[in-house]
Amino acid sequence: MIYKSNYLSKELRQGYTENRIGIKRKIAFALFLGLISFAIFFLLQTVRQSVLSDTIPEVLQPSYFSTMYIYIHIALVFNTLYFIIYYESLFFDEIKRNSWYLLVKMGYNPVVMIFSKLFALLVSIVFIYSIGFAFTFFLTVFLKYYLVLAYFPALYLTGLIDLIIIATISMIISLFIKTVTNARYFISFSIVLLMLLKKLSGHYTVLSNRVSMQYLYNLFDLNRTKFLPIATIIILICVFVGITRARNISKYYNLPYDSYDDVLPSDVKVMVTDVRTGLKKSIDNSERIARRGKILDVAFTTFLVLFIIAVLSFNVVILVINASTFGREFSVRGVIPYIFKSSSMEPAIMLNDLAYFKKLEDDDNINVGHIILFEEDNTNYVERVFDITRDTTGYTFHVDIDNYPPMSQPEAMVKAVSRDMVIGIYSSRNRWLGALILFANTIFGRLFFLLIPGILLFYYKPITEKLSRKT
Repeated sequence: MIYKSNYLSKELRQGYTENRIGIKRKIAFALFLGLISFAIFFLLQTVRQSVLSDTIPEVLQPSYFSTMYIYIHIALVFNTLYFIIYYESLFFDEIKRNSWYLLVKMGYNPVVMIFSKLFALLVSIVFIYSIGFAFTFFLTVFLKYYLVLAYFPALYLTGLIDLIIIATISMIISLFIKTVTNARYFISFSIVLLMLLKKLSGHYTVLSNRVSMQYLYNLFDLNRTKFLPIATIIILICVFVGITRARNISKYYNLPYDSYDDVLPSDVKVMVTDVRTGLKKSIDNSERIARRGKILDVAFTTFLVLFIIAVLSFNVVILVINASTFGREFSVRGVIPYIFKSSSMEPAIMLNDLAYFKKLEDDDNINVGHIILFEEDNTNYVERVFDITRDTTGYTFHVDIDNYPPMSQPEAMVKAVSRDMVIGIYSSRNRWLGALILFANTIFGRLFFLLIPGILLFYYKPITEKLSRKT
């Protein structure tokens, strides 16, 4: 016997981690997921007064729903990352490395081994996911939010199905993709496809609604979302194809792609005949595999370089905008970016929006209805023109804000502005950049936009070498 116990016990003990204290590592990983989810919840609270409150309110609400909603997505991302890092020990890549060849010859049933590996992985996933889910709930208790237990079953089920889909897809990838690097790229891409499927099937519409998620049967309502039937079909197809493929290749000894180079002359190729078509083809396809892997490596390296440049450039822009002073506003080709820190112009300009003002030129006209940026007593104001008068000294623009706070005195902000006080005329806004700048000006944002580029620059070569390693 190669193992002291059966194959399932070996997989449960060692297959999901790399040592014999796998249970402790699984618990630690689950607690880590809970802590990360809780930290991200608090991090998002720093940008609560931004466009995010309108687009993804489900992650910003002071409720259990927000923390658990964040957790199921964090669990998906970090488990996928774990699959990528420990791909060679988790999935069926070991069959192609001939780890099963002797076992099959000694009488081990390939189908039993396949189901054992699948079952061990799924048990580990459920174990980690459940502990992390419970730990996130435990941490949220200290926030003393109103507890609604009704949406917990639906949230738990949704997150678990996502993990099972990614796990089964990764199993299939390990049976068909020939190199570890390419397989990791495909696993990364599969999570993007899963998100897209959830969006197109209407699943996110149900998932992001606290009221809908209080009823578990809404997940099975085909009029609302078709995700669960599609997910079930994907899982069943992956399991069936995986069992068939793994059973077949486990019976054969797999030679490395370049193994013939040591025993045959360089001008000799080994050919095989396709039993279905009768066509002959070379089995020495290492050059094609290497070329395909190189393309993916170049794509990743390009993305990494562009990401570093974009983050560093964004840091410079933020520093310049924050350093702007009265009379010396930062402008790019006649456009002044201005972080709006008031709700006085809602809904035209929302709190923390990045508003763009066209720098006023001598030939520019200011009309009634225009929103202008002007300076008075070393303070910048943004108000709308509601009347224009003219006297011997020139034009006078009468301005007021659009939105007065409750219990405030109407027309308290009415001002008379001369043309030389006007800095720019409002042209447009970008709510997402405003939210990003708001986050970048927090402590966490400073760490993210300064620390991560620094780490990537310092460890750029080891990262690319690690991801470019072939089997």
